[in-house]
Amino acid sequence: MQDDDGVGLATTLIPAETARRKRPGAAPVPRLPVEPTVQDLRFAGQLALWSLRQGLALLKGDSDTRHLIEEAFAVAEVPRALAPLEAFLRIVAAGALRPVELRSPLVVALGHDEAVILRALAACQAGEPGLAGAVLGALLPPSAARAAAAALAHVGAAFALQGLRLADADDGRLSALEAVFAQGAISARVH
Repeated sequence: MQDDDGVGLATTLIPAETARRKRPGAAPVPRLPVEPTVQDLRFAGQLALWSLRQGLALLKGDSDTRHLIEEAFAVAEVPRALAPLEAFLRIVAAGALRPVELRSPLVVALGHDEAVILRALAACQAGEPGLAGAVLGALLPPSAARAAAAALAHVGAAFALQGLRLADADDGRLSALEAVFAQGAISARVH
């Protein structure tokens, strides 16, 4: 699927074509003025992003996608991250305030929602579950954001056990994403 800019997209809630249409009462999917790229992330961030982008197929029960993620997580020695990743995706799919944009695994640039999720995961790894819940508040109502943060905390713990840290700062910040959070409505809640 592609949007108006030719960027491959998927959403956790509805098809990409529907996500781009104006729906009464629905907030639009935010766009970033400058989009960080996959190469700007550490390996842990790249692996997390790739697995999140596989999420729609995973939620639909695609056994090939499940096997692909299982294999990648086995190679990275984080097999225990799959179940909480699925739980996180189910929470987002069931409770999102608006369509959540997860791009195709082949797209190089990160979207706003992907940056939010990665920042929340990094906050969990830094021992900041409250911050993770606040960051996820851009996508989910408060109770769902707390539940999603709890699921991400398990993903983050599995990654951390193998030395896979998303953040490049002790406070859980990802320098590649700082420009995203320095601007916009969620900056006050993130810093």
